[in-house]
Amino acid sequence: MTNATDDDAQRGARETEVGRNTQARMTTTPGAAETRMRSPETPSPQDLGAGRDTYTSARQGARGAPRAPGEAIGVGQLLGGHYRLVRELGAGGMGVVYLASDEDVKGEMFAIKVLKPEIRERPEALDLVREEVRKTRTCAHPNIVGMYSVNVDGDCVFILMEYLEGKTLDTLLDEEFGRGMPFSRAWPLIQDICAGLACAHDHNVIHSDLKPSNIFVTTSGRAKLLDFGIARASRGGRGRFDPGSLGALTLAYASCEMLDGASPDQRDDVYCLGCVIYEMLTGKQPFDNRSALEARAAGLRVAPIASLTRNQNASLAQALAFDRAQRTDTVEALLVGLDPKAAASQSSRARKGIWIGLGCFILLTMAGLAWFAWQRVGIGSPVQSPRPASASDPAGEQALRRVQALAADARSLDVDPSDHSLQEGMGRLSEAQQRLAAGQTLDGNRLLAQAENAIDVALRDGKRLAHLGSPANEIAVALNLCQQTGNRCAAADFSDEAPRSVALNPFELDKTVVSNGDFAKFVAAKHYVTEAERAGGLHAAKGEVVVFQAHQSWKTLRDANGSTTAAAAAQYPVRGVDFKAASDYCSWLGKRLPTEDEWEYVARGADDHIFAWGNEPRAVGSTPPRGLLPAGEQPMTGRFGTRGLGDGVLEWVNAASATDRVVRGASWLDTDPVSQRLAMRRLLTPPIYALLDTGFRCAKSAQSWPSQTP
Repeated sequence: MTNATDDDAQRGARETEVGRNTQARMTTTPGAAETRMRSPETPSPQDLGAGRDTYTSARQGARGAPRAPGEAIGVGQLLGGHYRLVRELGAGGMGVVYLASDEDVKGEMFAIKVLKPEIRERPEALDLVREEVRKTRTCAHPNIVGMYSVNVDGDCVFILMEYLEGKTLDTLLDEEFGRGMPFSRAWPLIQDICAGLACAHDHNVIHSDLKPSNIFVTTSGRAKLLDFGIARASRGGRGRFDPGSLGALTLAYASCEMLDGASPDQRDDVYCLGCVIYEMLTGKQPFDNRSALEARAAGLRVAPIASLTRNQNASLAQALAFDRAQRTDTVEALLVGLDPKAAASQSSRARKGIWIGLGCFILLTMAGLAWFAWQRVGIGSPVQSPRPASASDPAGEQALRRVQALAADARSLDVDPSDHSLQEGMGRLSEAQQRLAAGQTLDGNRLLAQAENAIDVALRDGKRLAHLGSPANEIAVALNLCQQTGNRCAAADFSDEAPRSVALNPFELDKTVVSNGDFAKFVAAKHYVTEAERAGGLHAAKGEVVVFQAHQSWKTLRDANGSTTAAAAAQYPVRGVDFKAASDYCSWLGKRLPTEDEWEYVARGADDHIFAWGNEPRAVGSTPPRGLLPAGEQPMTGRFGTRGLGDGVLEWVNAASATDRVVRGASWLDTDPVSQRLAMRRLLTPPIYALLDTGFRCAKSAQSWPSQTP
């Protein structure tokens, strides 16, 4: 078979080999006191087509004329030609939020925030809002409300957002917990808030207006953060526009630095978070509605909470420190300090410490009496006063920065927060900072050394959270791309991509796919015959018809790849391999096929990119800029220096079900951008268990994680 025939058959195979992901469609009738946010089913190409920031004129639908400049916006208004404002949900410093229905898709509901005129009239303000929507989209997280696009309709600028069922935290406190929540009820919400905020900080986004009205509690009891679209970025955009100047800051929850107009810092969010947690547990704000500047000027201190232990109260008080330098560095450190399990352990240690301390006191008293008697008889040297503590400790400061950097690495690598070593290390770090701030240098440095060892163990050996699947905004991108191809698509087609977080044990994934040369060694050693060779051919498809390609196997594909020499052909990825042959090859090397979760975790990289090359899809119907490359020359596209993940050949993986046969990634021949997404899973059914472009790579479990660098 010629290369042209080979390529044509493989292109045809793309059409029938895919069992598309399906995501169940959710419907609801919002009640008067409830809201529900929903991702857009049919976003416009301008909105989400290329996964880019959107600041474009919204399309005009057939059901309404374009808005006239200056026309009032309210319930019943049609925005963008197809978003009907149903009712007002609330108002804030940056605009009014409405429940909206999509007239194009019956039953689809969204939340739309219509920005205030003074924001619309300031280009630098719009630039910052646009930047924050983009940053929020990159931090797709189950505890952050999805924000999809910034749109323009005449002189109206609005943000299209997820829509949820439930109520805001301030409403929940007012209606059900006027005297504060029990800690057992508040703790899961605190964990959710911290998880969402930590994700934002990892993506260099500072919320800057965290408060109970910007925290949504769903009917299932999960907390989600709102209004990241008006947050200030910790990188870029500084000095252009201050949301505080337009009322985007709430005085009772803002840190001193925020009120003074200092550059944003994640410790500002820690202060806001401390205020929120205090109010959750007591029903009132920590300084009785005074701003941080007023409370500092009055010399106020936060009153301890009766339901918390002394250590928990100390952790919360540190988060509420007026001076940024004295404040808790990270939300993770605050979470560790409030952890009831850690508090119980500390309480147990404290009880033991009382008895140990009493014994030490008795021994020291006896030693002191003996020393006094010794001095009275004139034996020994005169008593010398201890040297004063050094005013500075460069080595200690360096150690502190080193441990803080390790903690930041643990956050950026998503080390499982429940990992014992990480919790121990973060707790030691928090305690060390308190000791150092109190001038207890020796104790502080000792705790720093313990923290460094524990966090290093967690980084090396601990489980890591893999955030997998496609959140609502990525499903919207997939739908848009699918519709551009002329296909009929629905969100239900992608249910297999439901977003999830999975804790993975350390493993190693081969840096390249298996080559023809490597597979040939296995075949020779085991006298192995693949399924395609036994069946006398491989499968492809023309449209919806499965076509059997007789006399095709991995050997014929190897020989027909256009290489000038056999040595060159051996370097290319092996193709046309069935699942069993791939599994048998990996077993021969003492390895295994990777699981789906492992494959996607490595493929999507630290930034969770949507496609192998980033977040921008290729144009519909376009061919890749180059053909299939040798295995060792394919670009590095995943974690740990892996090459060719998602942009070379389809790769076999071990599915969750032992009976499923699933390939992940995209072929170099794929022209459908929907199929090029890294979250795309393809369920193959008999008889097409061996395709013209199915390859594989192996994995193995490990004690420690491989290096992040190649």
